[in-house]
Amino acid sequence: MFERFGDDGRNAVVWAQEEARGLGHRRIGTVHLLLALMDAQDGPAARALREHGASAPDLRTAAQAAPVPTRRPRAGRAFRLFGDHIPFSTGAKKALKLSLREAVGLGHRRIGGAHILLGVLRADGGAARALEQAGVDTGALGSTAERLARASDRPR
Repeated sequence: MFERFGDDGRNAVVWAQEEARGLGHRRIGTVHLLLALMDAQDGPAARALREHGASAPDLRTAAQAAPVPTRRPRAGRAFRLFGDHIPFSTGAKKALKLSLREAVGLGHRRIGGAHILLGVLRADGGAARALEQAGVDTGALGSTAERLARASDRPR
């Protein structure tokens, strides 16, 4: 699946791993994906998040408080990246699968940050709760992310 990711989508996945590692978490959750999207300051997902009042410090605080599953995945079931990896939580896997669905639904060749943001919002995990706790209207954010995703790639 990762061959379908564009540069900003791939960077978000790698940065999410770094976010999890930096917070001492053993699994990459949806909140780590969200933090990684915020880190790509010029990306469409970061623009949408800022437009709706999300801030990296608030999200990082929520990430530190969010329970991230630490259960080990069954053999052969982990999403793997490069070398020393941290596995994805079930919610993050679902968000990434939904991001693929979003990209395909829009007729896009590559999964970008806006698609990942849509996947994170649709997965309804810890990231959506963190956004809501920070006062972000996730419905309005989803509409903005969808608009930016439509403009982010040329259809096939």
